[in-house]
Amino acid sequence: MSKVNANPKTMAELVELMGDTLIPFDQGDVVDVTVLSSSRDSIMVDVAGLATGIIPEKEFSTAMGKVNPGDTLQAYVVSTENDNGYVILSMKKAERERLWSMLEQRNNDQEIINVRIVQANKGGLVAEYNNMQGFIPVSQLSAKNYPRVGGDKLKIKKKLMELIGTNLPVKIISYDKAAKKIIFSEKAVVDSDLEEKAQKFEIGQRVKGKITGIVDFGLFVDIGELEGLVHISQVSWQRINNLKDHFKVGEEIEAEVVNIDAGRVSLSMKKLLADPWQTEVKNLEVGGKADGIVTQVTPYGAFVKLSDSLEGLFHVSQMNNQKPEELVTEGQNYTFEVISIEPELRKISLKLAETKAKKTKKTDE
Repeated sequence: MSKVNANPKTMAELVELMGDTLIPFDQGDVVDVTVLSSSRDSIMVDVAGLATGIIPEKEFSTAMGKVNPGDTLQAYVVSTENDNGYVILSMKKAERERLWSMLEQRNNDQEIINVRIVQANKGGLVAEYNNMQGFIPVSQLSAKNYPRVGGDKLKIKKKLMELIGTNLPVKIISYDKAAKKIIFSEKAVVDSDLEEKAQKFEIGQRVKGKITGIVDFGLFVDIGELEGLVHISQVSWQRINNLKDHFKVGEEIEAEVVNIDAGRVSLSMKKLLADPWQTEVKNLEVGGKADGIVTQVTPYGAFVKLSDSLEGLFHVSQMNNQKPEELVTEGQNYTFEVISIEPELRKISLKLAETKAKKTKKTDE
């Protein structure tokens, strides 16, 4: 039977003497340590009165000031013993663990925190919080800071760079400690005052306002108390591909409130206009004839413009096993027969009314 060393010099000897269940720390733990001595390249510490530890220079805390013998520090256990019998510790990792713990608490409490913007790219903003960096995607910016410059990526980045150096209130919407990834959202921060202002509006209410921004997906409109959004699908009964061709910043418009959610007011301009589709479709009847211009040929059929507000579909099932491009050409006018009208789906189905239906190309739409 071997003799137990009464004066242990290594962790292995200490475990043999006291039993591993008595060692109050393990790799990955954050522990309080007492400074024994310090130099430019390391700090020697006492770990729980059971072992001597060393904090290498590369593991010093960036916020660390001068340390003296007897000072208490928090350190992360990197290894319980190196070749010389020392516990290897890191103040830097302990600080990060503390920050992750704080971040987790902030996330659980859905607390609003302030972050500093340090970088920008076409996808969003790099934000710093207590020496930890996270990301704010463009989609998570508030209406105020959203880059209203269309889809040009260079313009988006240039606009976002104006926010570098500023502080933004955000909430944490996701984080991955293992991957060291944090996603912040400015949009998730609901200003109670803004929400209160939004409640002053009612669904169905008519409002007037000036356009403050034009983006690919809609119009931002100042309606006095706050900024509302007219989604591109709610601008007109007719299809609009580029809003900037039809509207200008500063232009006054009238709209109807269609939704109120968490301080955001959604508006509709087309709700105030008569639906021309419902009016013009009365000029058609099943079995009747209609002239139309083919606007697009696809593998499953051809789209046909019957009027400024009506569009029909000449489906491939009506083509007697022929390909669409063999029967019709984009930009040319044909006579069709209406085979069905579905008002609830705003759908008109067509077929060619005659075998040789091609007419002269329309030069003036």
